[in-house]
Amino acid sequence: MTLPAQGKFAFANQLRGLAVLLVVIAHYSGTYWGARELVSMFIFAPPAEGPASIVGQYIMPPTVNYGAFGVAIFFLISGFVIPFSLEKLGARRFLVARLLRIYPTYWVASAAVLFVVWLSSKYWGQAFHIETGRLIANMLLVHIETGQMTTDLVNWTLAIEVKFYLVAMLLWPLIRRRPVLVIIGFALLMLVYFRCVPKAWNVVPMGTLQVALTSTNTQLLFLPFLFIGTLFHLELTKKISPKVLAGSAIVVLLIFLAMWKRTPWYAQAASSAMNYSYALALFSLCYVLRSRFRANRVLDFFADVSYPLYIVHSLIGYTAIRFLMANGMSFVPAALLAFSAAVAVAYLIHRTVELPTAALGKRLGRRHIASILPAATEDVKVGA
Repeated sequence: MTLPAQGKFAFANQLRGLAVLLVVIAHYSGTYWGARELVSMFIFAPPAEGPASIVGQYIMPPTVNYGAFGVAIFFLISGFVIPFSLEKLGARRFLVARLLRIYPTYWVASAAVLFVVWLSSKYWGQAFHIETGRLIANMLLVHIETGQMTTDLVNWTLAIEVKFYLVAMLLWPLIRRRPVLVIIGFALLMLVYFRCVPKAWNVVPMGTLQVALTSTNTQLLFLPFLFIGTLFHLELTKKISPKVLAGSAIVVLLIFLAMWKRTPWYAQAASSAMNYSYALALFSLCYVLRSRFRANRVLDFFADVSYPLYIVHSLIGYTAIRFLMANGMSFVPAALLAFSAAVAVAYLIHRTVELPTAALGKRLGRRHIASILPAATEDVKVGA
């Protein structure tokens, strides 16, 4: 989502640009080397050869995971801006506008990713195969619920965003009346649910559909964290005081961290939870200093293309790096060229798909009552 380059929303826009760059760095310098077998399976190429690049050791401080850090920033921004659309559009128009934001861009970006992966399979002489059920589930962002493997390694966050849209839409009438009570109550309800669900429950049949409960629970973990961004929105619009914002945000964060320990992710990446705290600290600092933010060409550009770039950067980047290094190029120039290619694809999708569907969403809003905020917020664009 992009926000005005200057004014009270510039901080969120530029944080979005920073977030997508952090995720790219984490995936290219970390995941590409640290998960070679996984990457090779998704790009239909032999695993990367040789020792891992030492670049990641120099640019990633201890205890900092740029991927988790960047995703956490995305989530806080979504929680912060979604209420603007809810107020402006109402529930039905909001849902239609959100679906227009997420799905058309995701489908086209996924097509570009799969085309590049198909080219990789041809180059390396491997059979390209993605089952129809898996493809459909991913395109609808219900792959986690149906137990299907992802097709791009990054769409798990989009599935969480869609769930947050639905929950925020349902809770918004209550949040407007009792904001802190409802948000903390929802977080506590999630915590109780996590503590009460038997660990033996993995797949739950619902008619002909088999719901992967453990994986779905992992998605639900993040919903309270997104609502921390909503608390900042409530302070901005004078629904709560700064002291209430600080106290309630800390409470919800602690509940979120307690929930994290109840998921499989804790054993795999316990330190990642720390990066959500880092992200909240950075977001809070930028929010306090929001009046000092001015236009920044680099961060504003990456904010504009952040959604399609987030989708295409991983597999297109991995494919390009693998190909270039196999043909004699060292890692750093290969990664830079791969990043440039991903940015070019993302910009093309942004111009041809994302902007037109965003304009369609805006037309829905113009037929509704004016927003509770000044017209400067008309340009708010909400995305992943």
